[in-house]
Parts: sequence; structure tokens; C-alpha cells
Amino acid sequence: MKLLFIGDIVGKLGRSAVEQVLPDLRQKEKIDFAVANAENVTHGRGAKIDHLRELQKAGVDFFTSGDHIFYIDPNEPFSDPHAPVIRPANLPKATPGEGSKIVEIGGKKVAIINLLGWEFLGDKLAKDERNIWLDGEIENPFKTADKLLKTVSAELIFVDFHAELTSEKRAMGFFLDGRVSAVLGTHTHVPTADTAILPKGTGYVSDIGMTGARDSVLGVEPQVIINRLKEGGAEPFKWVETGPAVFRSVIVEIGKGNSVKRIERIDREVNFR
Repeated sequence: MKLLFIGDIVGKLGRSAVEQVLPDLRQKEKIDFAVANAENVTHGRGAKIDHLRELQKAGVDFFTSGDHIFYIDPNEPFSDPHAPVIRPANLPKATPGEGSKIVEIGGKKVAIINLLGWEFLGDKLAKDERNIWLDGEIENPFKTADKLLKTVSAELIFVDFHAELTSEKRAMGFFLDGRVSAVLGTHTHVPTADTAILPKGTGYVSDIGMTGARDSVLGVEPQVIINRLKEGGAEPFKWVETGPAVFRSVIVEIGKGNSVKRIERIDREVNFR
């Protein structure tokens, strides 16, 4: 069994890259199931149902997310309880959506879990009054993982750990080593070169990276970020929606006994004219 995990899809250019790359990639690699982080699919922040459906037509089977999924409308991505999309499980219970779901792939029960990192992310969200959707406390992701693994009944378990710090991600990888099939980092938009099968058999990568504008700073016009860093202030983000794009992903192949046989980066560049 082969599962493909696509890094944070950012805006129109990211969606276009998926449409361009994924159909052929699924066929060439014989992908059984494709998962993508969708928190940035609509204009860089948030996810509209129409854009999720657009990506489903391109070959994405399931969506994970993160803190930005609620940016446009907290309820829209989760208005259909059967939609293949989840949000971080350690958000307050009153938050729209679910933090994990079980799907069937090739006759096997597969659990997909979403967790939000705490360091420089969950702690900041908790203090930001603009997050009106946040009604309650964000739980420690390590404790949430423990709780979920006591109740989840599946042959394979995959975790999207949407976190800021590489150290927190690596700690989660070793914390869940031997307990889940793979821990896949998202959020920073920067791909890491540390794909590995950990000592107890869990596949791992610190960050899959971003699927979106190549010539950008995390999807944003470079000059905007340069101005903010050099001069201060809060110049509005301008998302890059033309030019070359990158498609960042990781393939996880499951072998005999539901063990991880390989985990490998698959990255592509798309030159739109």
C-alpha cells in the first residue's frame, strides 16, 4: 500500500500545481490514497468547500489542516460531517470539525490524526483575541495523542503534526515511534531532508513543505516580507499567484505486517506560462 502526503497547499498556484502533478503521479507511483494539508488552499489562508472539491477532482482523497483552516469561516470546511477533512484534535471540543477519522483503504482500517504544536503556535493562538472560534483551551498535543491512541482502533495510523518547531516535531516522532505508522510534519512551508524510519518502525519527516509559489516567502510576495522584517509594521500579505510552482510531498509505502517499508520525498517543479 502506498500513501502520498502533500504539504500545505497555498492558494491558487498551489491548487494548480496539484492539478498538474497529482494525476500522473498517482498513476506512475500507483498511489492508493492521497492526503493533503488544506489550511491554506483559499487565497493563502482558510479553505472553501469549492476549493476542496476542486482538489478532490484532481486526486486528493483526504484533507488535514491547522490553525488557519478557520480563517474565512470556521464552519464552512466542516459543514458536511461526511467531508474528508479534519482539524487539529487538541483544539477545544466546541471547535467545528473532528480531530481524527478512520477511512478504509484496500480493506484496511486507516486512522488519520491531526495535531497542533504548542511551542510558538498553540500558545500564541490562545493569547490572540482575534481567534473568536477558539472557545476553550488548546490541549498539550502529546497528551491528546496519548488519549487518542487509547481509543483509536485501526491497522494503520498516520499523524499530521502541524507545528512550528523542528525540535517539537522530532520529539513527537520519537514519542509516537512504534505506536503509529508515520508522523508527518506540516506548517512551516519549508521542506526538510530528514525522512527516516525511526528505531521502532515509525516513518517520519519534520516538514513536508509547501505546495505553491516557488519564488515566494512561504507563498507571499518576497518584498512584502522583506519590508515587514526590515521596517516593521504589518504590510498586508500579497500571495503569489503566477509563475513557477513547487509540489512538495512524501510517499509512505506499507509492507508486510503493516510495517513502513519506505518513506521518501517526491518533489516536483511546475512552470506555468
